[in-house]
Amino acid sequence: MSQSNEQVNIYRFLTPLLFSAFFFFSSFYLCMLEVSAFIYMLPLYAFFLLVSLYLFFQTDREINNLKEETKATINQYAFYHNCIGIYLLLSFILFGVSVAYLPFYHHGGRLFVWYCLPLSFLCLISYVQSKKRLKSINDPSTVNTGN
Repeated sequence: MSQSNEQVNIYRFLTPLLFSAFFFFSSFYLCMLEVSAFIYMLPLYAFFLLVSLYLFFQTDREINNLKEETKATINQYAFYHNCIGIYLLLSFILFGVSVAYLPFYHHGGRLFVWYCLPLSFLCLISYVQSKKRLKSINDPSTVNTGN
């Protein structure tokens, strides 16, 4: 592994993602108990997920800028491979929750729909970005073109 790749912490986006999951499941649980405190947990979930997505894109940009060699390292491959799984699963879960709460739209479900659906699409964008970078790592003809 080269010296420049060791300076980039490639999994720094996972900590805010774990906090986001905690606040999401807490708000989900409080909503099931019909406690109105779930309204205060959803913005924290959205904030930490947006921070996680921002850190992912920042790390992706740093890794893409540090590619000076024609061969990708194993850490870059593992990073994008894990991000594909994380963000695809997260996108499906958030989309499923937003669809599941559509029948309960007027009884608190609108908050889950309007928090989960846009963030589901943002996670899908992160999935597509990871898939594109993984394809560029596997295809040596597109490594230096920035695709």
